[in-house]
Amino acid sequence: MGLEKVIEKIQKEGKEKIAVILQDAEKQVEQILQTKQKMLDEISAKKKQELTRQIDTLKAQEESSVEIEIKKIRLNAEKDVLTLTYQECLHALSTLPHETMISFLLEKVEKELPEAASIYSNKRDEPIVRSLTKIPYGGEIEILGGIVAENKDKTLKVDLRYETIAEQVWDRSLKEIAEKLFTQEKP
Repeated sequence: MGLEKVIEKIQKEGKEKIAVILQDAEKQVEQILQTKQKMLDEISAKKKQELTRQIDTLKAQEESSVEIEIKKIRLNAEKDVLTLTYQECLHALSTLPHETMISFLLEKVEKELPEAASIYSNKRDEPIVRSLTKIPYGGEIEILGGIVAENKDKTLKVDLRYETIAEQVWDRSLKEIAEKLFTQEKP
């Protein structure tokens, strides 16, 4: 039975070596898994940071875009209010006493263009213009009110239409008008 004991001994030693090899293999597998898990955690954390940064960037861009859109809407609203105010200004000019206004404007023409050879006005003001000046009436023009005078050669013109007067005053006063209209609305 010596041979059987030798075989048993070899089998026992083989099983012990296999057990040691398997234990060693399990330790190596566990270390590999731990290393891989650590790598996955690091990659996941980096991806999460990158996604958070991208989300923050997108939010900032969206907020900026919204702010720009709000500014556009506000500026368009302010422009509409200014345009309406300008139209109301023109209407107010056209409701002033015509004879007084035409008389005043004719005095300006005599000072600014003494060689005036023709005067133009709208149809409504034609009789007033004809009655207040000796300058020949040049014809009717489509304007809200006021007059336009030209010299004989039509090389010089004095434009005293209500539209022109309002535009000149408007251009000079636009900043002040805007401040008065819009600074009161702000909290």
